[in-house]
Amino acid sequence: MVASGDTQSRFVVGLDFGTTFTSVAFAHSASPEEVKLVQTWPNGSPGHSSADQVPSEVAYDPTTRAMRWGYEVANSRRGGEPLKWFKLLLQNQSGASRSVRNERPPAIQPRSSYRNAGLEALVGGLSLMAVVADATAPMETPERKTALQLEDLHMQPVTVVADFLRSVREITIASMERTYEVQWVRRSKVEYILTVPAIWTDTAKSHMIKAAEDAGFGAHRVDFHLVSEPESAASYTLKAIQPNNLNRGDVFIICDAGGGTVDLISYRIKDLNPLRLDECVSGTGGMCGSVFLDEGFERYIRGVVGNRVIDAMKPRSKSAMMRTWEERVKFRFGNSSTELEVNLPGVPDNRAKRIEESFHTMEEEDVRTIFDPVVDRIVTLVKDQVRDVERKGEAVKAILLVGGFGSSEYLLKRLQGARYGQGDKILQVLQPMNARSAIARGALLRGLDGSIVKERRARRYYGCVSCSPYYAGNGLEDHKYWDSSDEMYMVDGHLNWYIEKNMVLGNTVFVSLPFYRTVPVPAIRGMAPYMTFHDELVLCDLDNAPDYQWKNVEAIRRLVSLRSDLSSIPTEKFPVRTNSMGERYYRVEYELRLSLVDEVMHFELVLDNTVCGVVTARFE
Repeated sequence: MVASGDTQSRFVVGLDFGTTFTSVAFAHSASPEEVKLVQTWPNGSPGHSSADQVPSEVAYDPTTRAMRWGYEVANSRRGGEPLKWFKLLLQNQSGASRSVRNERPPAIQPRSSYRNAGLEALVGGLSLMAVVADATAPMETPERKTALQLEDLHMQPVTVVADFLRSVREITIASMERTYEVQWVRRSKVEYILTVPAIWTDTAKSHMIKAAEDAGFGAHRVDFHLVSEPESAASYTLKAIQPNNLNRGDVFIICDAGGGTVDLISYRIKDLNPLRLDECVSGTGGMCGSVFLDEGFERYIRGVVGNRVIDAMKPRSKSAMMRTWEERVKFRFGNSSTELEVNLPGVPDNRAKRIEESFHTMEEEDVRTIFDPVVDRIVTLVKDQVRDVERKGEAVKAILLVGGFGSSEYLLKRLQGARYGQGDKILQVLQPMNARSAIARGALLRGLDGSIVKERRARRYYGCVSCSPYYAGNGLEDHKYWDSSDEMYMVDGHLNWYIEKNMVLGNTVFVSLPFYRTVPVPAIRGMAPYMTFHDELVLCDLDNAPDYQWKNVEAIRRLVSLRSDLSSIPTEKFPVRTNSMGERYYRVEYELRLSLVDEVMHFELVLDNTVCGVVTARFE
């Protein structure tokens, strides 16, 4: 047993909060090889093949607000509609608060300025697959249904996530106390590593941090950390296959196919002992996880038995139908010769529709038509990543397929049969053991050993909008204006990009954003000048970002609004200038220091190289 005075001694918990399922792995730093998975979920079945994960579902009693979660929801007759896919709503926190009751499912719309690019496939809470298939269909997707339920409950998605994560944390601690001596666990520090999709926006990450803090995980960067799901996958998968043919300079693509998102990142092996990686090209991804198969199945089954039959199903009957779809069809497709059956409780026999004794038999072609639209998008994403690697003069050695959806045999075969890059090559596709729990296991390793990724690539441009001096002959005459304080022509809308797409970044990045303001000196002696300023950090996903906002307005999106309060700083700190009209003003120069630690942003207000004042960040 480790002495209590050893400050390095700690428990580490890797938590993979997924759209459909959640997994947790833990170990003690004194014996990191003894990895345990939480399997004692309430109402679960320890020892079952799916015991190492819990459904990411909750239900609230409409009267008492008492919460059930995980297997308690799936295996219960009690009231309260289950809330599913609420993780997807963190990408659009406002999605639950706006009324969507009388809207028909919207058609795909062009992306507007400041729109969340990560939600291109979730316009209005309805998936791209559903909209493209039939914009008039009555089917209501779980994330859209959850948004409506949250509106009724007057709850935000971050609150539901916090409630769910709190329950997961409590069961994890109980599992640790069941595995180790109770008092030792309670005396020891517990460090949590929470995984998030790599394609998540900074806004979604800030919501996740808020949810984790509310759930009792402690302080961010002290008691818990966020790490991308593909990096976690790489930590586990590459170490698991390290004895087999890994060489310095090899490039691998991690394809993390989960419930909601699919993330792809390419890593080049920098060193083998210890294992160190560099990100080869900027990662990509999309909203094409396995939940979109569930949408496709519901659309299919409605076509078989009709909307009225499905809409009339009791919640428990519909849950039984979806459970057999997942266990007997979705998870087995491509790797089973048994009949593909789904349970339809209460539906009478119909030989023409292949319904017998409340079971409907699906043909392979039926299932393939559900899988292929989603799998086709994943194959395209992988091909694009291979192309980007080859453009850098590198060659991909293999594709590593992980995640819940990554355990699909059909997805594996499709990727193995695809042709990639120059010469239409066939690439080796590896599906490691424990693919479903690979993210949680990798997060655990990340907490025990630190990051194995030394160089990352920026996924987008980050900067701010400012004005710049106008010079005759630079072609900007139509955008110049007269600045009476500085008494010179300026051009508005200039974009200062401090982080550029595909730029090499370390684990910690510090960027200084310089600003200055001209503030009139109050005419009445003793009156304080207004020293609160508002700035915006913007981003751009294009490969080549414009230098002025008005050149491509729709490509520039607001990331965060920053409020800088210098009212506590003595005005003597700021020089006073007088223009030709006799008007006096303070010239206020300050910096906003942005730190990017493990891809999570933090801001400080700096004046004369000293952190001071207050900066408040509000993500859009």
